[in-house]
Amino acid sequence: MLDGVHLLDSLLASGSAPEWGVVSAAALARAEIAAAVARAEGRGTEWFQVEEGLLRAVAPTQHPSGVLAVFPLPRVLSSVGKGFVLLLEDIQDPGNLGTLLRSAHGAGVAQVALSRGCAEPWAPKVLRAAMGAHFSLRLLEDQDLTVVARRHGGVLAAAADGSLQAWQADLAGAVVPDRIGSCQSAVVGGRAPGCAGSTRVDGRTARREGFRGRRSDPGRGSPATSTATSVRRP
Repeated sequence: MLDGVHLLDSLLASGSAPEWGVVSAAALARAEIAAAVARAEGRGTEWFQVEEGLLRAVAPTQHPSGVLAVFPLPRVLSSVGKGFVLLLEDIQDPGNLGTLLRSAHGAGVAQVALSRGCAEPWAPKVLRAAMGAHFSLRLLEDQDLTVVARRHGGVLAAAADGSLQAWQADLAGAVVPDRIGSCQSAVVGGRAPGCAGSTRVDGRTARREGFRGRRSDPGRGSPATSTATSVRRP
């Protein structure tokens, strides 16, 4: 379920449209919402005007925007395409997951692989935090990140036992999608120490060149800011 005109606009910009939605009279009085509702209606969306009280009762937030829409989930993707991929390991907090998706889209990342331990990516809180990024990304759910990483060559991975501080490393050609160089994927973990060992690419696949950083507080479910690299060199 989409809550808000920004998410509705993002869905429409992707070429899709909601199946149906509800909107309040007060929301329809706003030109931005009225225009988005009209565009969606032109693509077949069925709209129902409801009272504010009913809309609040069915909305996923305490203070809904006045427009809610139900859209079909995209088909499940099972394989990672060519190019850079962001690997998210066990990001369990919905808000953090959405923020990472939004940041990935802003950085030009086109595809994101999520481990089985991540939060449900299409949950309302994730959608709100991502602010429409879902509709511009290839999302692969329930992935074995070890397999994905090994198929993508060089890997930038989060870990606490690296030897180089993050701000001492030159990452300019490693993580910018149009200047990837030898790094084809980056891993962000939800644990305070960084990524689990199962996600890292071992020495038989890549040469470890670790760097460490400040760790997030244990138990908070926030993405680890401690980082390390495993980069295959040509």
